[in-house]
Amino acid sequence: MRIPQRALFIANGIGAENGKPGISGGDIRWIEIAKKWQEMGIEIHVLTQDAGIELCKRVGLTAEFHRMKMPSEYSIRGYLLRALNSFRIPQELMRFEGIIYASTEHWYDVIPGALIKRKNPQNRFAIVAHWVAPLIRKGTSAINSILFYINQRVGYFVGKRYSDVFLAVSKPTGNDLKRIGIPESKIRVVEAGVDYERIRQISSKIKEKQFDGVFMKRFDGTKGVFDVVEIWEHVVSEIPDAKLILIGHGTKTNVNKLERMIKDKKLEENVKILGPIYDFEEKFKTLAKSKVFLLPSYEENWAIVIGEAMAAGLPVVCYDLPEIRPIWKDNVIWIPRGNKKEFAKKVVELLENENVGKRVGENGARFVKRYDWRKIAGKELMIIQRGV
Repeated sequence: MRIPQRALFIANGIGAENGKPGISGGDIRWIEIAKKWQEMGIEIHVLTQDAGIELCKRVGLTAEFHRMKMPSEYSIRGYLLRALNSFRIPQELMRFEGIIYASTEHWYDVIPGALIKRKNPQNRFAIVAHWVAPLIRKGTSAINSILFYINQRVGYFVGKRYSDVFLAVSKPTGNDLKRIGIPESKIRVVEAGVDYERIRQISSKIKEKQFDGVFMKRFDGTKGVFDVVEIWEHVVSEIPDAKLILIGHGTKTNVNKLERMIKDKKLEENVKILGPIYDFEEKFKTLAKSKVFLLPSYEENWAIVIGEAMAAGLPVVCYDLPEIRPIWKDNVIWIPRGNKKEFAKKVVELLENENVGKRVGENGARFVKRYDWRKIAGKELMIIQRGV
């Protein structure tokens, strides 16, 4: 396989709150792919805005950065301005030659890639398709749902014409792409991974558990952050001194709501908000200090955090979502979506029977070993180069 000289990653959806850039599973995914391609000798370019550049620097991705003039704020205004400004591409990129890699299927990532592809048709243009959203989503407002839907569908419409391949993260996502009219010939199913050996090396050094539960995801209703507080209220009714930590980021509105919930439920001594953790070692030390990983999310396409928790040896309790059950199989304790009392009951059972939790965690660690970033990055490179 001939290794291309350059690759341009487009990531314009990264926001910031209080000077801290957000980080999602999708961001981890493209950054890990970029790092592995870089190790293979590919020159990495990144088209993003200020928050994206800051995130890359915090997680150790060195690249040639091209700055988009668009806001990083988490708001409807910021969302709309990102979409509108996606046409204002730095002029030097109109001569770019190599792989164009849209990190999401959203308008603001697809439009720049399509414009560069149209200028230089010999480029290979790949779009990562994380999922196909419904018009109305649980856990967020109707206006947010509708804007998200339009943004994504425009991205799919433009990508259908200009892309060479859609990289569908999971088989269910691939099937949904066909359902909305993306040609099967353009769809290839790919995976997400973990840095398994490095995570195991870090987590194996942690001998003492300081926290009973951990949630690590964006602080948003769609990701279950408000559900997890209600779940923990039930846990505390059985285990009064149970400690939960929340790792992630969110809008000021959501963080304020989260703080109010914790205070109203008198859980200040039981629930601690840590915010985002960018340092790899600190992140997995913190996970390894926890007993159970909780993910009461209402929408996922892969959920990299599940694999990360498994690699750190934690048992995972998660809402039963059809998009991710085929990936994680019986290595996750599945709870009917929205059943907070049943969720809490399972968490209590794991906390009161450490041998069961340890066994579930060990099974998960063995299972997730198969998802290695190096193999995944190599597979994607081959798909993009050879076409479909």
